[in-house]
Amino acid sequence: MFKKILKLLSQKAAVTVFSLLVQVALIVFGVLYISSYFAWMWVILEFIGFCICIHIVSLDINPGYKLSWCVLILAIPAFGGLVYFFIGRQHTPRRVRKRLSAASDASQVLLNLTNADIINARAVLNPTGTTCADLVLNSASYPVYGDTATKYYALGDDFFPDLVKDIKAAEKFVFMEYFIIDPGKVWDEIESALIERAQNGVEVKLIYDDVGSMFTLPKKVIKRLRANGVEVFPFNKITFSFDMRLNNRSHRKITVIDGKIAYTGGNNIADEYANKRIRFGHWKDTHMRFEGSAAWSFTVMFLSFWHIICRDKLMYNKYLTGTAVQAAGYVQPLSSGPGRNDHLIQSAFINLISTAKRYVYITTPYLVLDNETQTALVNAAKSGVDVRIVIPRIPDKKTVYLATKSFVPLLKKAGVRIYTYTPGFIHAKMMIVDDERAFIGTCNMDYRSFYLHYECGALLYNVSSIPAMKSDFMTTLDESYEMSYEQANDVTIFTRLARSILRLFAPAL
Repeated sequence: MFKKILKLLSQKAAVTVFSLLVQVALIVFGVLYISSYFAWMWVILEFIGFCICIHIVSLDINPGYKLSWCVLILAIPAFGGLVYFFIGRQHTPRRVRKRLSAASDASQVLLNLTNADIINARAVLNPTGTTCADLVLNSASYPVYGDTATKYYALGDDFFPDLVKDIKAAEKFVFMEYFIIDPGKVWDEIESALIERAQNGVEVKLIYDDVGSMFTLPKKVIKRLRANGVEVFPFNKITFSFDMRLNNRSHRKITVIDGKIAYTGGNNIADEYANKRIRFGHWKDTHMRFEGSAAWSFTVMFLSFWHIICRDKLMYNKYLTGTAVQAAGYVQPLSSGPGRNDHLIQSAFINLISTAKRYVYITTPYLVLDNETQTALVNAAKSGVDVRIVIPRIPDKKTVYLATKSFVPLLKKAGVRIYTYTPGFIHAKMMIVDDERAFIGTCNMDYRSFYLHYECGALLYNVSSIPAMKSDFMTTLDESYEMSYEQANDVTIFTRLARSILRLFAPAL
């Protein structure tokens, strides 16, 4: 019971509320009891806040992120300072940074074991495709692979049956990493398949995020998995201390089977993702299956985190078992997160948007933009590119949704078309550009995904699944409502005020 209370206190919402109460209590206490000294106390707090702001300004991070925190800290020093300390710092403990650096070095060597096809692919990748591929390859050594077949899933309802089928057919190993695991009908099938494979000698490893699965994954499930031969560990385990590390979560969704098949996309493991439980209307999410050479990059992503968590000395080469599959186009898996690959997926997004010639189609559950991404979208629309973005009609987080809507008038004014998914909640994270390039993965278009979380996905160049992605997007538009500028801007003064405040808090949402 005590541990559950500590975990509850570590939630970012609880920390925010606690910090606000501290600020209010300080003001009330100062006015009622120590009014003669209150001014001096406030000056001291402002000075401390000023010192924190000097530190923030010196950091090599996004300027908009710096500005938001500095304004908040100087305006409400006790509240702003505490919130920044607990959930605002882009901070990873030194011991974890060392392991991350070692894992990153090992990953680059491992990725280079495969033959990157980028040089041979230049004749197929048009110049705009080549710039994005080169950006990712030169920044983080993620190769471009041919010989990889892809299958696109427009709904979790279709994805999970294939996932279970592939797990049941595993012969050597199954690696899984997910942000949320929530027992139910979907998990029951997956758990049964994992245990059955483990008991038959297949190596089964599972990583879950300790915050994402905090209130959904019971200890009895973990014990049952371990008792049946499944290795299970949390990523970035929360401990109640002054460094609670609420940020830097693993938001990745990865499954690798025998080094031949890999999955990534927006689906966590929970019944709502397959519409077996209704939470926010119809839940739309997308995923993709990769069979062939590109599975190796996802294997490396998983093993690098496993090495960080368990410090096992793994023989990585024994997992290099993938085989080439004849298929059109090229696939470039990638990941990003605090550390060496900071903002890599965001950089790829900006490249895709900036080099578009005809259209950019985007689905995202959250649209809380920094200046760079916002500028890329605005410039693309103003240059005549057809930019369309689908966001939810029914939100899962109302405050984040209000912040999302605060960006709509500016985008609409520039010519970006914004749609809300009428049937319910769209959790899909994908981008399609000019029928030739696309991204699918775990990264939302918000501060947390760009700057604080570990994310993953795949860039697609001329693969056979892009037409299916586009077709699904157009079908989604038919089920969505297009917002007009007048509707987006016709709000009460209180809503405008709330939006402005949330824009200030945007990095913390």
